[in-house]
Amino acid sequence: MKYENVLLIGGPRDGEWTSVIAGVPGIKLCVLPKKSARIVSQPPDVQDTIDEVFYRRYPIQSSQAMYTSVYVCGDVDVLAALINGYHGGREAFEKMADKRGYNTEQYEGRYVISMTQELYDFWSGSPK
Repeated sequence: MKYENVLLIGGPRDGEWTSVIAGVPGIKLCVLPKKSARIVSQPPDVQDTIDEVFYRRYPIQSSQAMYTSVYVCGDVDVLAALINGYHGGREAFEKMADKRGYNTEQYEGRYVISMTQELYDFWSGSPK
């Protein structure tokens, strides 16, 4: 089997790379709950629900005979996202910002530190 590394666009894994069997038309990925530990008072037979999301294959071919694919979840305009300098979603930004020591605390959907907000605006290509 041949594998390829592909970019995931949209959904909860937005901006991440993963390895898939080449040419597979779509992939289902599990979305784990945010909490990482079981509450002690919770009975052992109660289980968290695990959601799944579907990413569909979007093949791309360049004029230089490069053949590749991205996998898309939802109604994302793939070419516009790639042309506009796609970097990934908010989770990808926060992962990068945390590694560099930025404060990613938010209030009402905006970062409390103006420098972090300005960096996110630049990252996402949003207008000022």
